Amino acid sequence: MGMAEILTSLSLLGGIEDTAGQNPSTIAFADTFEYAFGFNFNDIYDCQSELFRRKPYNLTKTLDALKAVLIKEYKRRQSLKGNNKDEKR
Repeated sequence: MGMAEILTSLSLLGGIEDTAGQNPSTIAFADTFEYAFGFNFNDIYDCQSELFRRKPYNLTKTLDALKAVLIKEYKRRQSLKGNNKDEKR
């Protein structure tokens, strides 16, 4: 379900084009994800329907988790950078 959330978000965001310069179809997008990440959606339209049936505060569970991990890593690197500055003095 997390991959369907990411795929749907990227698709709705736009800006990703196929070789003809068009927005790829949902099926083409899903096929690319399945090939690239080695899994199967079974039916991407069912996955998207399930995604949109979620409560509004749960629409982006996976994206929220990814954001939290990125922020945590950013803070860790910033603290390491700060420690390295202190050591050089």
